[in-house]
This record gives sequence, structure tokens and C-alpha cells, in this order.
Amino acid sequence: MRVLITNAATSLGQALADSLGDAHQVRLTDFEPRFGIQSDLGHDSETDALVKDIDIIVHLAYAPRDGDDEITWLDRNTRGTYNLLLAAAAAEVEHAILLSTLDLFTPYEDDLTVDETWKPLPSCAPAVLGAHLAEFTAREFAHSHELHITIARLGHLVRAEKVADQPYDPMWLDERDAAQAVAQIVQKRPAGQYNAIHIQSAAARARFSVERAKSHLAFDPQYNFEANP
Repeated sequence: MRVLITNAATSLGQALADSLGDAHQVRLTDFEPRFGIQSDLGHDSETDALVKDIDIIVHLAYAPRDGDDEITWLDRNTRGTYNLLLAAAAAEVEHAILLSTLDLFTPYEDDLTVDETWKPLPSCAPAVLGAHLAEFTAREFAHSHELHITIARLGHLVRAEKVADQPYDPMWLDERDAAQAVAQIVQKRPAGQYNAIHIQSAAARARFSVERAKSHLAFDPQYNFEANP
């Protein structure tokens, strides 16, 4: 399949490109000119060309970068997501996978078993609010039957070897496991017009359940941080 990955200059974007590159034709895009096609996801012919002949979009909507101010971040999550999905719908893209964050659920008490059926509780923090607005935008495209949408909400992305001596974070997710899960979503046909799935480690101390990911995707995280204090 032909897969477009946005925000490809990020560490996760590169992990996804590596994970998907062997089995699929991958097209990369980023706001920076270093990786793939440079695009700010405007409402223009450049975005139309970006999605032309694409089967699946993996949109890294939640990809905060050092130096981003609040206006830039919210603009990318709202205007950029809308423009990308509008062009995708016009190009009859089969499936759009939007990567979001499990931070939308941290206001719930720790002892509650929160899963994909629970409502997000976004804060006013720009990164979290931006993720919520990106999800809302994507959901509207699904409800209007213009696109099949999957929201993949990720934990806190790390590399296990880089946090080996750090105190355990119950929301950690190794980005290689994130890439594994996204690759499985790409391979699997969309489960309905709109679907959400939570992705983090499967450690006993993990904050959120990944049972749905295990059962629907055969998600098998390899990094569970059991040695971290």
C-alpha cells in the first residue's frame, strides 16, 4: 500500500518510516525540508498533490517540538489536520490514522480502568488541547462518511535504553512498540467508520489498559520497563 507519514522529521516519524518501509511504498512529509516533501499542510494544491494516489495516511498530529509556541502548535493541530483530511477525502484516501495522546485521560483517577469507551478530559495545555481538537476534526470527517478514521492514542514515547536509570513512568511507550502497533493498524482494515485504540506498554504498573490493542491488533509490546525503579 501507499502510505503517507506526516511529521516525518520526528523520532517517531523516522521509526514509522523504518517499520513500514519494507512492506509499503512510503511517502514522507514534514514542515522541515530535511525529510521527504516539505509541506505546512495548507489549503492548497501542494497538499492535494501530497495525498494523490495515497491509500493510507498516518498523521502524527501529536508531535510537540522544542521551540513551538502555542499559536503554532494549535494551528498545526487544527488547520493543518483539517486541510490534510479535506484533501484526503477529495482524493478518496481509504484510511486516515491520527496519532494522539493518552494524556487526554490523565485527569481520571489512577485506580479507574479507563479504556477507549471513556470520554477524553482535555486540559488547557496547548499540546493536550491541540490533540483533542485534532481528534474532534478527524471524528467529524468520519461521521460525515468522508473518511475511515482510526485514532491511536499513545503513551509517553521513549527509548527503553535511554530511560533505563530513570524512575518508572506508568505511561511510557517505547517508540518501537508504537511503530509496531501503527504498522498493525495499517495492515488491518478499518474497524468501522471511526475507531479509537490505546497504545502504551503492557507492564503490570502501566497506567492504561491495552487489552483492545492486544485483541484487535495482536499488539505485543517488547519493552515493558520492569527493571525501572
